Amino acid sequence: MWKKQFGTENVEATDPTMGGEDFSEYSLPDHSIPAVNFHIGAVDPVKIADSKKNGTPLPSLHSSKFAPVAEPTIRIGMIGMTSAVLELMKK
Repeated sequence: MWKKQFGTENVEATDPTMGGEDFSEYSLPDHSIPAVNFHIGAVDPVKIADSKKNGTPLPSLHSSKFAPVAEPTIRIGMIGMTSAVLELMKK
């Protein structure tokens, strides 16, 4: 669904991680409320290119130096969430 919305080249599935996130608490233990956690690229593409070129790591999400580009990040997040809800409401 997100590949259709954003283009295949802009969506990737990632392997599960052992990150310490409490998001799973929004879903009930019996999984009667489905939940999904999706990540949105929020960093300026120029900073990403510089990081790849120089090998300098980007600040992590909880770093005081993390600086997302607000407008496209919020816009894409809202489109992604709205698309998911509209797709689920068809069922």
